[in-house]
Amino acid sequence: MARRNAPLFFFLLLLVPSSCPAQQEPVRKILSGYIREGGTGHLISEARIELQNAMGSPIGFAYSRRDGTYEFADIPGDCYLSVQHEGYTPVREFIRPDGSGHVYKDIFLKVASGESAPTAVNPVSEHQLSIPPKARELFDKGVQLVVEKSDYKGAVAQFERAIAKYPSYYEAYAAMGLAQSRMGDASAAEAALRKSIDLSAEKYSQAMIDLASMYNGQKRFADAEPLSRKAATLDASSWRSQYELAVALSGQQRFKEAITAATAARDLKPENPPVYLLLYNLHIHVEDYPAALRDTDAYLKLAPDGATADRVRKMQEQVQKVVQSAGGNPPSSPQM
Repeated sequence: MARRNAPLFFFLLLLVPSSCPAQQEPVRKILSGYIREGGTGHLISEARIELQNAMGSPIGFAYSRRDGTYEFADIPGDCYLSVQHEGYTPVREFIRPDGSGHVYKDIFLKVASGESAPTAVNPVSEHQLSIPPKARELFDKGVQLVVEKSDYKGAVAQFERAIAKYPSYYEAYAAMGLAQSRMGDASAAEAALRKSIDLSAEKYSQAMIDLASMYNGQKRFADAEPLSRKAATLDASSWRSQYELAVALSGQQRFKEAITAATAARDLKPENPPVYLLLYNLHIHVEDYPAALRDTDAYLKLAPDGATADRVRKMQEQVQKVVQSAGGNPPSSPQM
């Protein structure tokens, strides 16, 4: 009887779009601040800043400017900022707007310890220092067009101009690929992201993750897997590389391996609601219903008012019935 119900549980929560809408604020709110080094207060440029909605789903990105500043022109109420930069430990901060129309938030990054700490001879640092100021300026304009106006066509033009000034600008190729993907030009997006990976000598993990995410969206799971694995090797602190790896493995019906990757993503970012939905689906596949029930509990604690919260509660009730009917134990053989 438990097996007969399992497909129902699975189908409802499979739909976890990366762009799930957050609760909208009636007043337009601006978020800005500085990215600084913890302890010294030094300003950090070229840090990648991902804006996430209250469910933890990415909804925008930007890079800190040369003076360390960043800005998002319109934030969806409660949100998260996930910030990363080579040589620093990634940071994720919760943002709750006040009654004003402008929210200020400085983010402090700690210098990474051990092998990941920046050294005197750092290829990434040399690359950043070699970027001409005009190319940086054009890149910043492109990012602003994406974040503030959703003008992807205009952004692509700015990224192309930045690349013309500096042909090895792999960050610009990656940003252009994301903009082209938003425009629906998958072929151009793939080419740009591939170019970014090649120019960085396969050292720019962000381009790998973004391309893996695009492949997963296209159900090209076998293509997404190696990219996700390499990104995870380059940056062991990256929850997204493990998340995309779990999706790729799940798409290939390698559910036990996918659970391992999804669990790693959860451990790296325990306050990320979507990872619990992914784990739920995987646990349903292997008929580990008590684990699936724990996943729904964790999700609802983090996002009680999320876009899928009501559906999660309904599924939680059905899983609870299966667990109780099985005496608290999952069926002996997995459903495939």
